[in-house]
Amino acid sequence: MEASEPLEVPTQCEKVGEAMPDIAGYGILLGLSVQALISLALSFWVFFLTKLGRLDTQHPEGTPEHESEKKRLGFVSEILMVGNDLQMITGAALIITAISSANHIDLYHLHLVFDTVSFVGISNAAALICWTFMGAKTPKKKHHQIVPSHWTGRFRVSYMFAVLFLVMTVFLEIRLNGWSLTSEELGHCYITTGITSANATHPGTDKAYVAIMAIWLLLVMLGALFCPARFAKPLLILSFLQFPVHLYMMIKLRTENQGALENHENENDWDFGQTTAVILLAVAITQLIHQAVRYLKFERALNKHGAEYALAYDAKEHEEYGETITPSIMEQGLRGLRDVHQNLSKRNLSETRLDRSGTAEQQEESYELMRNPEARPRTSL
Repeated sequence: MEASEPLEVPTQCEKVGEAMPDIAGYGILLGLSVQALISLALSFWVFFLTKLGRLDTQHPEGTPEHESEKKRLGFVSEILMVGNDLQMITGAALIITAISSANHIDLYHLHLVFDTVSFVGISNAAALICWTFMGAKTPKKKHHQIVPSHWTGRFRVSYMFAVLFLVMTVFLEIRLNGWSLTSEELGHCYITTGITSANATHPGTDKAYVAIMAIWLLLVMLGALFCPARFAKPLLILSFLQFPVHLYMMIKLRTENQGALENHENENDWDFGQTTAVILLAVAITQLIHQAVRYLKFERALNKHGAEYALAYDAKEHEEYGETITPSIMEQGLRGLRDVHQNLSKRNLSETRLDRSGTAEQQEESYELMRNPEARPRTSL
């Protein structure tokens, strides 16, 4: 009886999965990675190439020079916040899409989503570092707050993204347990050329990479949310070091696995998701250009005519363009409650003043009658 020949185990994955342009399209990859690069570049410029990254102010509070320092840092903060808000929407939507496709999404696309949405966490950390630093450098007067400072709308969005990112990380770790090069079904492996060494064991190496990078990113995000402003530079460096790692993994995964997909020519189809990501990136770049032009005009006016003229010039230009900052729904509600409270306080104060003035007039009239009884009106019998 002839012995059965042993099954040959393939050296690399042959059934990567099917094309999913709404997750791995060029528009989504470029939109998230470029926005993260912009956030990191601006933050690096502020903290390492300018004097704005110094926590101590060079001029006393209330002077035009101090206000000009706040204005300079405000330009960068506005750019980062606009880009961060738009990118958080795209990143959260991408994570939800990947998790909701749990029944048919393959390991390759799930790993690609992990590296792509990590750019959102990096960008969010850089933006929050600059935003927190600006708040520490330009402290406002303390007043009663209905909503705590670490539970505002922007912080809640960061908490939500961190939770979604953690859920997706756990989901990817569980799915990696099913790694198989011999599976008859699609999506149980991916090509690892250029990603790991030739002698690396799978999925152990892949799970270690995902766990280390996820913990690293979450710690940086939590540090950006809660650490004091003096830790801004170390946190920014830790955030910056993650960018080339995820960029390399994203590019290498895409180039090595794209040709092995079923219907791989559809991987680059432009659909709603890709178009939306590119449009949001264009909005962020437009805001960047606009704020950069304002900053250059402000600097030119500051150098020529001084801080007072530059502040007045920027305020006038801001008013001429009709620019307004649209608050969130929560902020609008809180402002409405505050306005109602202030109006009621003013009304009560005015009524109290009227009552006091009327009482004072009556007391003055009684005093005059006591001093001059003849001035008392006579009543006819």
